[in-house]
Amino acid sequence: MGLVRILLPLPRAAAKWAPEKGGPLLGAALSSCVTPSWAGLPPPSPARRLAWAEEAVEVYRGTADTEGLSRALALRAHALLLSGRFEEACTAATAVPGEASWALTAFVGDVRAQALAGVGRTEEAVSVAQACVEAYRHLSAPDRRDRALGSLPGALRTYGMVLAAVGRREESVAVYEECAALLAAMSLRELAHVELVRPQVLAELVGVLRALGRYGDALGVGPEAREALRGPLAWAVPEIVLPLRVRLLVDLARCHSATGDPAEAGACAVEAVAEARKPHGVGELTSALDCLADVLGELGQTEKESSTRRELAELRDT
Repeated sequence: MGLVRILLPLPRAAAKWAPEKGGPLLGAALSSCVTPSWAGLPPPSPARRLAWAEEAVEVYRGTADTEGLSRALALRAHALLLSGRFEEACTAATAVPGEASWALTAFVGDVRAQALAGVGRTEEAVSVAQACVEAYRHLSAPDRRDRALGSLPGALRTYGMVLAAVGRREESVAVYEECAALLAAMSLRELAHVELVRPQVLAELVGVLRALGRYGDALGVGPEAREALRGPLAWAVPEIVLPLRVRLLVDLARCHSATGDPAEAGACAVEAVAEARKPHGVGELTSALDCLADVLGELGQTEKESSTRRELAELRDT
């Protein structure tokens, strides 16, 4: 995909001087740039991804390639989702033709479920996510191009997430655990297409288990979740991994407190605050400081607790 980005001027020139043949070539190149992938390299920004997707849609509208247009429309919906434009992503997802391939239809369903959750329509998102999971379960082995679009683990992660959002936590845990087991059975080659799903699933599973009061189970998943959030992935997508790591550390700290281990809780809380002070983690700093203040109180470190609560109050006032 990186090489395709570098060589984009070539198909653009071909589309300009020979639209009939160059148009589909440019559309395919742009779609390749937008297609979700994991290659150990930082992905393009959501803005750039969306610009390529918009261009691909326009290019395909000028051709007779209906399959290419459907794919470009689906990728545009996904790019809007990544940009946080959830309402537009919902609309864009419904614009993908119903006769699209099964793999593309399943991918669009996953995009729509996440977008619906993003605008607070979580009950509707549950049914869409469930249908998406069933579509992936009955999908025959997709080709290489379709594997890059979406997967059953990704759909299960979305389903678990929206189940938790509507308070169906026990069901959410079951879905997350199924997903984790599925990921554990995958080869390294298979995992390359769903690399980001594993840390998301494990960290979110810890959060749901904590919410259910299953603190021992949450702590049991904790080491694997922490390991999944290290390595090249943390370097490639820190804007996703770092907030996830902070939330995980806060959840683990709360679980250690609940099980009577304030010293270990303190270690997790201190690490959470340190991670939250980094640029991509700052959105979680309030939660991390609140957790640290509570743990310092349990440890009887009143001066440090007061200092932390003052910082927390100042942060909330800004």
